[in-house]
Amino acid sequence: MKKVIFIGVVSMLFMACNQGPERYTQNSPEIDNVKKLIANYNTKNYDTSMYADTSQTRYNTKDNAMSPAETMAYHKNNDVNYSSRSFLEEDQEYEMVVTDDGETWVNCWLDWKATLAATGKEVTIPIHLTYRFVEGKIVREVGLWDPTEVVLELQKIDAMKNLSPEENKSIINNMYKSFSTGDIPAVLEALDPKVVWNEAEGNPWADGNPYIGPDAVLNGVFSRVGEEYEYFTLEDINLHDVGEDKVLATLRYNAERKDNGAKLDVQAAHLWTIKNGKATAFQQYADTRQLYETTNQ
Repeated sequence: MKKVIFIGVVSMLFMACNQGPERYTQNSPEIDNVKKLIANYNTKNYDTSMYADTSQTRYNTKDNAMSPAETMAYHKNNDVNYSSRSFLEEDQEYEMVVTDDGETWVNCWLDWKATLAATGKEVTIPIHLTYRFVEGKIVREVGLWDPTEVVLELQKIDAMKNLSPEENKSIINNMYKSFSTGDIPAVLEALDPKVVWNEAEGNPWADGNPYIGPDAVLNGVFSRVGEEYEYFTLEDINLHDVGEDKVLATLRYNAERKDNGAKLDVQAAHLWTIKNGKATAFQQYADTRQLYETTNQ
């Protein structure tokens, strides 16, 4: 009888030793800390309190470890490239594992979405982040993702920042060609998402000045051209480099109104500002008296 009892006690001790702490979970204080860290990133709260002072962070490399302060500086420096960026909330996975060596790691698989400030292009990238914890603090962070799409886009932006005067004039020339063939989508595509467009003072269409963004230009200017005129052509166009990313176009408007048949032959000038390969500003100068008189006769 004593032998049976002894065997039972040994079995219980053996099972207890083998059970040990939980080796895998999707709910833990460490996971909560990582989720808080991700939320802080989304709101640009660069708090380092969840890191140990000696923590090391490496993104897409085995070298060049960053301290907690350097990690936050890394995020701040990258933020200038984006008008918005954050980790998405849906379809995200978190887990905590305890290794055979007793190390505690939190892994997460996240989707990151950003809009490039210079071009308005949206990118979505899957990212794997892993964190080692000791006594509730992050002592190591590793991030892995494919940066190719963002790198290529940023390289494209850098190339556009230093366009020559001839390249700037080519952008404007192509816009006028698109307008002449009725390809309004191509004209709008050449405009910066935050373009500031002003019609000449005294022009009936100046009532919406300034038009901000391509949609405002489409609805406030181009749509009215189609509604009010049988035809509206731009002729005798000459482009002039006037420095500081600006192009001056001198031209004439040749048009006929639908409502009264009045015809236009108007001298005009357009001052364009080009940045990063996009038109960021437009200022019209024209014989507004003729525009007004033909509209109201």
